[in-house]
Amino acid sequence: MAFLIKHFLVIFIAITGLVGMAPGLAFSVQMTIDAVDDAGQSPGQGAYLKLVYPSGPHDVTNQEVSQQWTTSSQVYSYASGIVPQDPPEPWELQSAGNIWSPTDLVAGDTLSNLAAGVYRVSVVDGAFLYDSFNWSNYQGNWWWQLHIQSSMLPGSVILGDTNPFGSAQSAFSNSFGDYVDIPVETGGSLTFWIWDSNSIDNSGSLTFDVIPIPEPSTFILAGTGLLFLYQRFRRSFAS
Repeated sequence: MAFLIKHFLVIFIAITGLVGMAPGLAFSVQMTIDAVDDAGQSPGQGAYLKLVYPSGPHDVTNQEVSQQWTTSSQVYSYASGIVPQDPPEPWELQSAGNIWSPTDLVAGDTLSNLAAGVYRVSVVDGAFLYDSFNWSNYQGNWWWQLHIQSSMLPGSVILGDTNPFGSAQSAFSNSFGDYVDIPVETGGSLTFWIWDSNSIDNSGSLTFDVIPIPEPSTFILAGTGLLFLYQRFRRSFAS
């Protein structure tokens, strides 16, 4: 019995050591981003809506708006009243962050201080309706489209499909199984968001996994170590 306990202890310590040599294997996170809170022009902007007029932009803060808009007519009424002209100036709605939250101050969610390596982002669940106010050509359409920005890359990477679908299930089913591999430097970050210039009218959410891909050398090291332990364990039983 003491002999078996000793060998099981050796195997346990060895496997623990192998896992310790590849800390990236222990990292895995599942994230969900909200189609309103995490949509906007690009990450890193403050929480506001920007109404753009020919005479210049107007930033709408959550202190300025006391009640959340629930229809496009409310947005039109507010935007048309900013510049008192007859007729009112034409305007465009742009967005960044969640105007209704005093704490969610940026568009998108970020994983920071990551270990260097390649991270696989894969589709898990969800879909979002781009235009619930029905004021664009995309009314009634659904997407599974996630934008990902690595601190190591100059532009964003898209996971999912750039085409719309007639239902949430269709959008999700079309992208289920898709993934992208994105490099990150030591201490770098990954930021995830939904690209939408009119995010107050979205609904739904996107759920995805973020898992590092071990380097081939890690697999070779782990496989060699486990093979050695197996052979030693087999010889011990044979003797």
